[in-house]
Amino acid sequence: MTQRVAVVDIGTNTLKFSVTEVEDDGSETIFDSHADTVRLGAGVQKSGTIDPDRIERTVASLQSYESVARSMGANVFIGVATAALRMARNGSTLVDRIALETGWDVRVITGDEEATLAFNGLAALLPAHGDVLLADVGGGSTELIMVRDRSIQVSESIEVGSGTLADRCFTRDPPGREAVQLAFKLAVTTFKASRAIGFSPGSALYLSGGNGQFLREVAGWNQVSISFEPGRFDDLVEYIAVRESDSVAQFLGIAQERARMLPAGAAIAKALVDILDPVSIEAVPSGIRGGLLAEWLANHRRSTAPC
Repeated sequence: MTQRVAVVDIGTNTLKFSVTEVEDDGSETIFDSHADTVRLGAGVQKSGTIDPDRIERTVASLQSYESVARSMGANVFIGVATAALRMARNGSTLVDRIALETGWDVRVITGDEEATLAFNGLAALLPAHGDVLLADVGGGSTELIMVRDRSIQVSESIEVGSGTLADRCFTRDPPGREAVQLAFKLAVTTFKASRAIGFSPGSALYLSGGNGQFLREVAGWNQVSISFEPGRFDDLVEYIAVRESDSVAQFLGIAQERARMLPAGAAIAKALVDILDPVSIEAVPSGIRGGLLAEWLANHRRSTAPC
């Protein structure tokens, strides 16, 4: 039976939505996707709590997209929440409100679960042979998955993200090269003990999610024209460090608040490039929603299978 499933990834920076039609044979057609930069994790690292206004914005965003998804025929609403709700003392308040005030079934996942979903949603895009470091740079954490021949060798969740790093290091817009260099040094220190990076130095680096895709788009901007490769990555980061967020947001078609986080995401990516020394860099979509959809489909098949 064909079903339309709405999926949400409640990240530290952004709520990412999609509506997908799933056939009995497992084939999928994405009908709609949408992102809302709520910055749920803003200030959480310092205060330990999610700002009440951002809780309100999150609930309102979920209600709004639920209405959109229902108009498209969706009757299943599933989601996960990541680093911001793992860190915040009042994360359960938001989860409870989502359950009471919306039709979404949302659960808070661990960093390991986040890494597994990210991999499962992207496995088909990875090379069949060879080593790849899959790095999902989020707003509050970075999931690192070392993959060999499409099989996970090491996975870990590192508590450094573009949102938390920007909150810590940036005081103006644009942040400037010194602030981005500080963010880079903090990321390097955080990644030094990474088992995933150390497993296979020199492997290919796949940056998943908005950070990687936005960086690749900026690199291809006519006024930039920097090759998206390891040898030119420093040039790309230096360019982003001194570009005002409004111009970057306009070019990428994203919220300005999201664009303000991009230099921190670039600093994290630069740290990965410097430590790993990858043979190549690729940018791929976030895999979390795809992984969650695959998980739902497997559970649905088990529950509807004849005894």
